[in-house]
Amino acid sequence: MANLYPTKRDRDGFFDFLPSLFDEWGHNFMHNTSLQPLAADVQEKSNAYEVKMDLPGFTKENIHIDYDQGVLTIDATRNQESNEKAEDGSFIRKERASGSYTRRFMLDGVKDEAIQASFKDGVLAITLPKKEESKQNHKEISIQ
Repeated sequence: MANLYPTKRDRDGFFDFLPSLFDEWGHNFMHNTSLQPLAADVQEKSNAYEVKMDLPGFTKENIHIDYDQGVLTIDATRNQESNEKAEDGSFIRKERASGSYTRRFMLDGVKDEAIQASFKDGVLAITLPKKEESKQNHKEISIQ
């Protein structure tokens, strides 16, 4: 039963035996598990950035990807509905949920015309090739 009521271990007083409702209240209020951000992996390689994002339950048609002024934006929306009907056709339970999610990543120096994306088994994969860096952009400054 102790795991059902987490308590702070550093208390030293009369009410130590009671679970503290306020210890977990702040955590639960600020950390809503139903609104978790979408998990993403961003990897920088020598010639490209690779972004992988888990989008379970989404369809390719409900995902929008945009790259503008060095910012990659991924928007995903989904609508879920579950119905349970009685034998006479009346509803016993009908639930609906919808959500819209957005993630943004700053990735400079990308060849925007060569960006590629794929979506398979609930995983979105985006490859953003880097521009060729010219050595003319590097300028050494002499000290006078």
